[in-house]
Amino acid sequence: MEIRPATDADIPAIVTLLKQSLGESLMPKSDRYWRWKHVENPFGPSPVLLCLENGELIGVRAFMRWEWYRQGQRFKAVRAVDTATHPDHQGKGIFKNLTLSLVKSCTQEGDDFVFNTPNQQSKPGYLKMGWMEAGRLPVRLGIRRPFHMLKNIVAGNGAGLPDETSDLANHLNHPQLAELCQDHLAQMNDTTTHISPHYLRWRYQDVPVAAYVAAAEEKNGKLTGLLVGRIKVSRLGRELRVTDCFLRGDNAGKDLMKQLRTHKKKWNYDYITVAGTLSPAATRLFAPGTVKLSKGPIVTVRPLALTNLGALMNFNQWSPSLGDLELF
Repeated sequence: MEIRPATDADIPAIVTLLKQSLGESLMPKSDRYWRWKHVENPFGPSPVLLCLENGELIGVRAFMRWEWYRQGQRFKAVRAVDTATHPDHQGKGIFKNLTLSLVKSCTQEGDDFVFNTPNQQSKPGYLKMGWMEAGRLPVRLGIRRPFHMLKNIVAGNGAGLPDETSDLANHLNHPQLAELCQDHLAQMNDTTTHISPHYLRWRYQDVPVAAYVAAAEEKNGKLTGLLVGRIKVSRLGRELRVTDCFLRGDNAGKDLMKQLRTHKKKWNYDYITVAGTLSPAATRLFAPGTVKLSKGPIVTVRPLALTNLGALMNFNQWSPSLGDLELF
């Protein structure tokens, strides 16, 4: 077997292997999607390793770059995401070999830590390779149309997508968006994604596999709030998943909440979910009328160059959003 870094020319073969190994039930696989995720990422191109046998691609492992920020300090991280092994070569230790090889190279390159949100099937394997549970991301839920939800549960009518989105592009190209991002980073005491207009446009506008909605708030000529979300369909009905919310000042956000009530029919959602690790102002905004769920994504971390990860445990000093941890 040969293990080597991937090149741009390998992308079509990688996509083919992903389809052979995983199918497309969770997320469509395409060259465009791979390039968006692993080449165009504003935090940098992903380190990707390939395993070949007799010239045939039989394994791939990718870590997606991410940058976190806390009180003026930047943390270079990677997220363990795409991996696949050819069905004819299962059980040869390819996944473990590629993963630990990437761990070693990322540590040598100075990346601080690796994180991911594994499912119950893959989590034991990560724990054996040195990952640790950082905790379950706290998520809050607010019911907005209870009778719709009951009807969906009884009749199974939760299918379908929103009829329209929003002025997402206009909001993400607002001339004051950079100031809002800087204000958000300055007010956060916990570790948060190092956001910027470039990152937000890449994350929500350019993503080829999902559609997002957004609402913005302005006061006295200033951009004081931005909310980004995604309509997800489940057996309960239509969920407005608040993936990110940025506010300028403790009194910001009231108009955003009014817009959400107005958009309830436009975006056609039955309930709302939001991470319990947003900024203090956003948390206060969403706390009334929502309840904390016992279910949320379990996040695992592993030290690389940064050996002490105590600040990331139990989300005591770590504030990821649902947008940071969405499965891609």
